[in-house]
Amino acid sequence: MSRLAENLALLLLDDESGRSTVDLGRRHRAVGTAVLFDLVRAGRVDIPSVPDAKEARVHVVDAAPTGDPALDAALRKLGGEPKVGWAAENAGHESWQPLLVLLADAGAVRLEEQRVLGVIKIRTWPAADTSRELAVRDAITAALGGAEPDEETAVLIAILHGIGEVPGDDDPSVRARAEEIAGFAWASGPLRDAFHGLDVLPAFILFAA
Repeated sequence: MSRLAENLALLLLDDESGRSTVDLGRRHRAVGTAVLFDLVRAGRVDIPSVPDAKEARVHVVDAAPTGDPALDAALRKLGGEPKVGWAAENAGHESWQPLLVLLADAGAVRLEEQRVLGVIKIRTWPAADTSRELAVRDAITAALGGAEPDEETAVLIAILHGIGEVPGDDDPSVRARAEEIAGFAWASGPLRDAFHGLDVLPAFILFAA
């Protein structure tokens, strides 16, 4: 059920070092945004439209366990109808480790542990089987090259655009295409219905107060 967030996590992990390629703040907001999308698609949360989009809040429709540890970890932090930016940051923080465990269970990454100075335990998650990640990257590359993206690919591009991590965006044409996709990623389908017309750029989700 957390497929979108899992795929984003793969994109944000370095295959060799198994470490995040972006800072914690951007990672939490990005992954949290993907988790919110997964929860919306699962019918577990809603974000009712309000006159001032910055005041939009996440409403939990169904708090019962989903059976997905990443989504359940996020759901436990979403009580009280928090603002979307806060919800994304906290959902991303809570779900990151469960997402990595899910990916390890699926064989996409492997857990490696080491101790620094014999005391501090450090976990890394290098790639084990890159086929899933490569399929996601190929879909993103095709979309940035002009192909029509499916909904999931469009949302991934929108989120990556929001944190400045679109692959190849040093090319002006790629950057322009990413901006175009980001602007329309919310335009139709179940996500638009769930968000009640909040068809805004991902910067809102990623950086709203």
